[in-house]
Amino acid sequence: MKVKFNTQNLNKNPKAAFEIFAQKIKGSIKKKDNIDVQAFSNELHTIGDVFEKQNNKEHMTKVSRNFAQQLVSLKENNLAGIIYSFLIKFNAGNDKLVKELATNALAIAKRFNDPVHIMSRSRNLADIYHKTEPGSQNHLKMLYEEKRAIRDVIKSYDKLGNRYKTIKTGLKPIENYEQMLSIVLVSIAKIIKSTNPKQAIEELTLAQSIMSKYEKGNLSYQIERLLKELTKNNK
Repeated sequence: MKVKFNTQNLNKNPKAAFEIFAQKIKGSIKKKDNIDVQAFSNELHTIGDVFEKQNNKEHMTKVSRNFAQQLVSLKENNLAGIIYSFLIKFNAGNDKLVKELATNALAIAKRFNDPVHIMSRSRNLADIYHKTEPGSQNHLKMLYEEKRAIRDVIKSYDKLGNRYKTIKTGLKPIENYEQMLSIVLVSIAKIIKSTNPKQAIEELTLAQSIMSKYEKGNLSYQIERLLKELTKNNK
């Protein structure tokens, strides 16, 4: 479904424009129309741009969060996930708010057994903890959460391809997820290599096995170097 706005009216009253947008989407859901998620995302960003230019990001964040919760209650988790992805980027730099948004979105994704959004929100939180408390238990917990989600995506890739046709960007090629998994495994190994070298070696060995299918690059050499270091020090 393509939702259109009068640009002049949007600039004059973005609050009303958002309300119209939300009502049209909810009406389409009620009628069981197919919603064009790219159009949905585009309109969300267009309205957000106006709020940002008017220095009113706080209101856009508030109404978008409320709308996302309504969509969750309507079992439209994919659309809610798009809103949370937008809000996390929209509020980039505000670590406290992004952490709150990502935590809420992660809980929703888990409720719906949604590995793609679990993966994305775990990544958001891991990035925040990497900045605010690198190597902490919180940081490590989110990396393990991301690891499990990526493995779930890889394991069920063909089935998820049908499930996520409605996601704005769709699924990436499976090779992307395999390499993402390897990066996460290396991040985990770096944190635990002193406290749990055996587990760190297992994480790196798995990463090496995955990357053996691809042409060697910086990541492969990094894995080899870390494995060599750990096996040497833990014979």
